[in-house]
Amino acid sequence: MRTSDLANYKRALLDCEDALNRVNLHEEEGYTVRFAIFSANLTNFLPEIPPSEHAELFKSLLTNLAFESFERNLLQIGDFCDVKGNIKSLKSNKTPQIFCTFHLGSYRIIANLLIRMGHNFSTIVRQDVYSKQIESMMSYTARMKEKYDTNSEVSVLNAEDPQILLKLVRELKSGRSLLVYLDGNTGTGDEKLDPVDFLSQKINARKGMTYLSYITGVPLVPVVSYRKPDRTNMLYAGEAIKAEPGTSREEFSTKTLQYLFDFFAKYVASYPEQWEGWNYIHNALINREDSLQSPPNSAYKRVHYEFNFSRYSIFELQDAPVLFDKILYSTYEISDGLKNYLLKPPFVNPKQALGKFIFKELVRQGILI
Repeated sequence: MRTSDLANYKRALLDCEDALNRVNLHEEEGYTVRFAIFSANLTNFLPEIPPSEHAELFKSLLTNLAFESFERNLLQIGDFCDVKGNIKSLKSNKTPQIFCTFHLGSYRIIANLLIRMGHNFSTIVRQDVYSKQIESMMSYTARMKEKYDTNSEVSVLNAEDPQILLKLVRELKSGRSLLVYLDGNTGTGDEKLDPVDFLSQKINARKGMTYLSYITGVPLVPVVSYRKPDRTNMLYAGEAIKAEPGTSREEFSTKTLQYLFDFFAKYVASYPEQWEGWNYIHNALINREDSLQSPPNSAYKRVHYEFNFSRYSIFELQDAPVLFDKILYSTYEISDGLKNYLLKPPFVNPKQALGKFIFKELVRQGILI
């Protein structure tokens, strides 16, 4: 790789960032709701990050998404990357492997390098991505094969296909590898889920890949990509994981699934602004409503109250004030009067100011604490 190529790549990323900085994000459609969900997910999964830093991190996330859009068709993206860890697995294109990753950093690099290294593999995507991007994905593969003179054969499979697990078994037994994004949490409706610890929460994760590894004997290889502060990319491959003799399928699946999510959690915590999963990880949360307890009777008899900023936020949605619950991811339209009241403490005799019924509801739902 020429030094000038790397300089041009970094300059292109800078142009992407400059273009985004010229946009008034707050006026973009859907910005308010997207930020509310992002902030709620940070609050729940990485509570050590103060809310005062959420807005800047969200802007950084949007910048990284802009980078990803630019890199989507960049054939030489693999040139701008340092590769470390289990390089042997990345170079071994003769035997099948299940490469597991997250939508973190410049994650397109992983498929790019597999193609350049001659792997025959299939990747699994959501129904909507399959419908919208299948043609562009196959065009990208064809151009890669022409540019780098590789015999790599790539196919794209629909994660919602009812026969997907059977098809994946056939792929592996025919000698093809798989590239899967574990954080997408997509698959067939009847695929079993396992609870796993992820950062500060517990989520439901699909264990189809660990099952496939067990029944086919094909190892799982965790691979992650992230951007360094100087805008160069790092790709790290972890050690291959394979079931030990005598291990049951359930034991291997449960233990390995947790290991994989622990592996990726370290990188999400270190580079939270680079993970696309903040847009949808709440869909995998194990029901948190069951963990909420009704407040004790003493909660209705306090002398002083304050608005529960750690759980709720207030914003305007289509010119109407909305209360957003960061635990249940629910929105409630409220009146302008209540909005103004909640945002202007201290609260003097809220039972009298709001009325007994509204006061009790606000305390019951933990809005006033």
